[in-house]
Amino acid sequence: MHNIRTNFSKFYGICKDLFKNETGYKTNFQVYPVRPKMNDLEIVSLACCMEALSIDSENLLWSKLKKIMLHTFRI
Repeated sequence: MHNIRTNFSKFYGICKDLFKNETGYKTNFQVYPVRPKMNDLEIVSLACCMEALSIDSENLLWSKLKKIMLHTFRI
């Protein structure tokens, strides 16, 4: 498996620069009454990372993250 953490960090930096005018508090596109576990830019970055690594299914990604890289994927 490729280094998801490194790729995620690169995509997150790109998304932060790209959407800096469209995001508000905590890098979300809208205000949520209950704070989500991941902000909107993290989700967009993770989706870009999945596409770049040719991971077709969200279930496959989450299972790989839980089994292999859960301890290193903290932000």
